[in-house]
Amino acid sequence: MEKKLERWMKRLDTINNPDEFDAKQLITLYSIKVPRGKRVGPKERLTIDDIDPPYVLKVCSSNILHKTEMQGVLLNNDKEGIHKNFELLQKRFFNENILVEHQINYMGPEFIIGIIKDPALGHAVMVGAGGVLTEIYKDMSFRLAPCSVNEALDMIDELILSPVFENFRGMALDKKKLAQTISQVSRLAHDLGDRLSQLDINPIVFSQAEWIALDVKVVFEQG
Repeated sequence: MEKKLERWMKRLDTINNPDEFDAKQLITLYSIKVPRGKRVGPKERLTIDDIDPPYVLKVCSSNILHKTEMQGVLLNNDKEGIHKNFELLQKRFFNENILVEHQINYMGPEFIIGIIKDPALGHAVMVGAGGVLTEIYKDMSFRLAPCSVNEALDMIDELILSPVFENFRGMALDKKKLAQTISQVSRLAHDLGDRLSQLDINPIVFSQAEWIALDVKVVFEQG
């Protein structure tokens, strides 16, 4: 794993933080699922033969962390309309990469898994209610990184949202797989060490028996 992580670091532009595509490549090293997709450069032609519809299009830049607020995300694209919307994003975000992905269909709540860095204690891993309402709900649980799967299960049980794992309204969410993902994220933070300032997987959703990270942000320590 250490060699894979170092290879990932060497591929980055060391001046900037990773963009969403690179951040997703990072978490896949830790067996965390992401949608099938590709990054398309400003002067590249869009090809989608290897990705199934429907599609989501996103501006893909380490300098643009709040894509939705800047009209940088276009959902529900089919094969007929995606090229027009791709050109629209290219014009809206001149000289930026575009990320095209298979749009995941899911039922159930969105979660967030994150890493924060405390100056005294080091990295802590967090899980909570995710999506656009994360800051409103403030339903979160924390542990120091790295944490075990059993510790991650305890974190999930501490959430107000935890009853959704008890077959709430027929939702068959896999709590152990989410705990394994939390533990893997905490291990990632431990492996990156002082280089990592913050990591957010928001949202992560349950689809086709797997937890899938729909958006990922990674911030490095500067200087």
